[in-house]
Amino acid sequence: MRSFFARAAHSARLCAALVGTVVGAGFLSGAELVRFFPARGFFVPVVLSALLYFGCFWLLYRLGARCGGFDGVLAALFGRAAPLFRAVLLSASLVMCAGMFAGLNAAAEEGFGYSSPFPLAALLAAGALFLFSGRGMKAVYAVNLALVPLILAFVAAFFEPPSAPLVGESGEAFGSLCLLLAYVCMNAFLAAPVICDAGASGGGGGAGCAAAAALIGFAACAVLSAVARAGEGALSAQMPFLYAVGAHTAAGNVFVAVCMCGILTTLFSSFYPLHCSAQKRRRAALWRAALLAGAFLLSLGGLRPLVRFVYPAVGAAGFAFLAVCAARSRLTLPSLFHEQLFRQRDERVHARREHAQDEGRRHHQV
Repeated sequence: MRSFFARAAHSARLCAALVGTVVGAGFLSGAELVRFFPARGFFVPVVLSALLYFGCFWLLYRLGARCGGFDGVLAALFGRAAPLFRAVLLSASLVMCAGMFAGLNAAAEEGFGYSSPFPLAALLAAGALFLFSGRGMKAVYAVNLALVPLILAFVAAFFEPPSAPLVGESGEAFGSLCLLLAYVCMNAFLAAPVICDAGASGGGGGAGCAAAAALIGFAACAVLSAVARAGEGALSAQMPFLYAVGAHTAAGNVFVAVCMCGILTTLFSSFYPLHCSAQKRRRAALWRAALLAGAFLLSLGGLRPLVRFVYPAVGAAGFAFLAVCAARSRLTLPSLFHEQLFRQRDERVHARREHAQDEGRRHHQV
């Protein structure tokens, strides 16, 4: 029973960390979703994205369990190319942190009317991140477990069943599929250090990965349905979901607070690989401060340019990373389930055999 509760707690922490990593500033604002999903008929792409999320999460989790964490995955699967992929990931994490800082500035400006040229919200978040990020995965788990339920509760209030499935010409569908794949690969790539290290620290994980993928899909449907109901004005807004909720209203003020919660969850998850890299160097605190300063300066360019130009490039890098992981490890979803199933069966058989031997020895002693 104790083992069951331990595995359930691990799955809950993993689920919250994965949801918090994906559901950040760009997601909650609607800027990412409008960029990578069709404005009409988004239900089928969102369901497909949830399935892809589960496949990517489960692959990375099992690789982390097998190789002893993210560093072990890089060393085992990428060999001499490991430093290159590490550099790409750290650069992408820095860009994502910059996107979260820019999202904080945009939320403070559009939600609370804070129009000062000094980005106070991002600066305060950088200070909090510097103070608490030194706890590593414990900080990631704690922040996400505290804030992710609040985010999901608010988003669920705006959920409405989608109307029609994906419609349009085949060329439009193919373009939507490419954008969808780039978006999922980008988020899975950025979450890879958290997922792999979580796999190295606990057993199971399938339930946490599945729950996270389902909740991410549900949140995407809720945000996109609200944006679609708001019309063309929401699509051209810097924060489409805030436009749909209603800026400078009671619901809009609550949205801004929830959006900031989502920004903080993704910010801690995105900074985790940068923190791990800084901890390996002398004067780690100074390196962490320098990385935060770089992300802060990058954020001054705004959220929209990052979503429009940088995110697709990170998605391409994520696709290459996941393709190499799947090919070099010779792991696919069926083989992963097959391996897990037979490993658990062998463990049960081995446990019964030991129990029978113990009973035999006890009978012999009598």
